[in-house]
Amino acid sequence: MSRVVFLADAQDSATSTTYYGKDHQADIADENFVRALIASGKAALMGAAIRQVNVSGITATAATISFTVDQACTGMKADYGTSTAYGSSQAATPASGAGAIVVSLSGLTTGTTYHYRISVTVGTYTTLSPDFTFRTS
Repeated sequence: MSRVVFLADAQDSATSTTYYGKDHQADIADENFVRALIASGKAALMGAAIRQVNVSGITATAATISFTVDQACTGMKADYGTSTAYGSSQAATPASGAGAIVVSLSGLTTGTTYHYRISVTVGTYTTLSPDFTFRTS
């Protein structure tokens, strides 16, 4: 869920009779809608932007997720699991701050596809990345 401020009037993605006015602030669960609002210039994140998400060092039982954030965050983690329900979380290193961030995953199952997303918090605002996947070797 991402906290946004609307820069222009916008129609809700799920309920066509719901409109958000300029300067309205809202927590939006539909991350695809959030990305579309930002891309169209109709809204801005109130939290940190998550950029350059990458997975490296994938082995049979481990992987390293890296990303950058553009402002100081008070909390960062990766949610991961074998479906978009995730089920597990791992704190980032560093767990707060800005710049280049790493999340090390271990204890994974060999030959398994994992879903993951990044969660960053700035004060009371949380931003979620889209869902990504990788497969252990």
